[in-house]
Amino acid sequence: MAFFYNIQALMMCSPKLFRCDITDILLEMDRILRPEGTAIIRDTVDVLTKVQAITKRMRWESRIMDHEDGPFNPEKVLMAVKTYWTAKAEEEH
Repeated sequence: MAFFYNIQALMMCSPKLFRCDITDILLEMDRILRPEGTAIIRDTVDVLTKVQAITKRMRWESRIMDHEDGPFNPEKVLMAVKTYWTAKAEEEH
C-alpha cells in the first residue's frame, strides 16, 4: 500500500510571498515519511539545489530531473527518497 502526502507549503516558500525555512518543512516531511518514502518537489533549479543540499545532510538520496515539458522549462523536478539507516554500533574493548 502506498501513501501520498501533498505538501503545498513548499510552493509558498518563495521569498517574495512568505518567509519560511525550508529546513523546517523538510524535517517535518522526514518525520512523516517512512524509509524508502519519496518526496517529489517542483521548483527552479536554484531552490532545488538548496533543497538537495539539505536532503543530502538528512541522508536522503535525491536527484534533479528535467520537467516533463522538456529540458528548456525553467522548472525542474527533485525526487528524494528517504533512506533507511541506523547508527553504527560502538565497539566493545
